[in-house]
Amino acid sequence: MKKLLALLILSILIFVGCNSSNTQVDNNSTIDNKYAENLNNYFKALKGIKKFNGGVLVQKDGKQILYKVYNMEEDQENSLHVDLDSQFDIHSISKLMAQAVVVNLEQNNLINRKDKINKYIPDFPKGDIISIQHLIKNQSGLPRSFSKDYPNLIEVNPETLIDYIKLESLLFEPGTESLYSNLGYQVLYFIISKITDKPFVQFLEETLFLPLQMHSTGAHFHLPKNNKNKLVKNHELDDGALVVVPNIQQSGKNQAKIYSSMKDLLTFINYVKEEPYRSLMQSKTKEIGWSGGGDGILSHSKASLKSGYELVFFSNYDEIPFGQILEMVEKIMTDQSFDLPQAINRKAVPIAATLLKKYVGKYRVKEFNNNVFEFRLEDGQLVFYQDGERNTNLLAESDHTFFDQADSENYFEFRKVNEKKYQLVFHYKSMEIKGNKL
Repeated sequence: MKKLLALLILSILIFVGCNSSNTQVDNNSTIDNKYAENLNNYFKALKGIKKFNGGVLVQKDGKQILYKVYNMEEDQENSLHVDLDSQFDIHSISKLMAQAVVVNLEQNNLINRKDKINKYIPDFPKGDIISIQHLIKNQSGLPRSFSKDYPNLIEVNPETLIDYIKLESLLFEPGTESLYSNLGYQVLYFIISKITDKPFVQFLEETLFLPLQMHSTGAHFHLPKNNKNKLVKNHELDDGALVVVPNIQQSGKNQAKIYSSMKDLLTFINYVKEEPYRSLMQSKTKEIGWSGGGDGILSHSKASLKSGYELVFFSNYDEIPFGQILEMVEKIMTDQSFDLPQAINRKAVPIAATLLKKYVGKYRVKEFNNNVFEFRLEDGQLVFYQDGERNTNLLAESDHTFFDQADSENYFEFRKVNEKKYQLVFHYKSMEIKGNKL
């Protein structure tokens, strides 16, 4: 399901202290107490089944718990190899930084989140309705990504990018729904640059990176300095083969191509978990955080205000159980029981064609630009199509769940709504993505 995986890679939610009682582990980190032991055991198990390659930094009550890397290949010359000071592209974590900038600008009376965006971009469609807050909360109605392909998008200047976004139709009336929108945040980055008269990342550097001594953090574009001395290489599986993915791709956007390190991101998270940022940036679940992802790279950075810990992790290998990692770290850090990960080996079972027919049809997945997932019955087997393009054959694991790779955690479920209606649930990296039948 490579095309689908490329679409779904989410971009979807410090001052490190050492304690004298800490013990050394593998000569590249410090761990302390039961939390560290449980976290270490969990990530070691993930590495053992080839489901994690990257780094983890956890802090609780201001005290470092775990700061460690996990390499599936110990050879330092291997392209997968990472260390504690590795830099990685943070992708959508830049959205959290944009939220911090808005708080900063509000404190200086330079912006108000109630402002309509036509104050800054006069000719933006429905700019008299869309507010700064709508952009922040993904309530603008703008789609997740462009509805058409633009060649060499990464080279397009911010003004032209905004012109492209103006051509997109809104998926709903601003403020009436929530839908993750990369385009909405591109608008926010641009507005910040208009207010400050500087590229978004330059303002970030002057107000956050340099004052907080985030010396390993920078941007691929719009900054004159280049401190990319330990940038990791990104990896994904292509028909079972591990391949290196370029950090910069032509389909990307250049306003916020930021890279950082685990220490630097923890510094940032520790900064914004304090007021005035805390009140304005925390979610309903009492967290301040965001995930970032692109082809071959995934990362997460958050402060769990309710549970009292901070987490930063990255993996330069995108075959990781992303949702499961967040769930297991939460369980470990809140003293709940948890299971160590095990290799997946799904078994196919025969299913009657009469049952398969119930699942045939098209399902609209609103979360991904209203993409249409279609399931057809061909030669007695369910076949998955995405936007009319054949993707993969599916095998039945039960009478309502289907997979294409026996060792993958990703699978489709058809959840019964009533006697005649089913909802599609795509289980992707331990997260549920739902689609309704057309």
